[in-house]
Amino acid sequence: NADSSGTTKWQRAQPAWSPPAGSEPCQLRLYNSLTRRKDVFAPQDRKGVTWYCCGPTVYDASHMGHAR
Repeated sequence: NADSSGTTKWQRAQPAWSPPAGSEPCQLRLYNSLTRRKDVFAPQDRKGVTWYCCGPTVYDASHMGHAR
């Protein structure tokens, strides 16, 4: 049951977002453990980014590495 704006009665219509006037574009900075500083993130492919995040090893005993 979508209305003319494409939203249903349970969804709220969101206005288009734009950065504040006169502001510089924000940059994503990530901690580089090799250089020990925050560097500006530059993706290898401009069209997309993939991310791999591993979890703790749950089939063995806990150790300090899990607490990082």
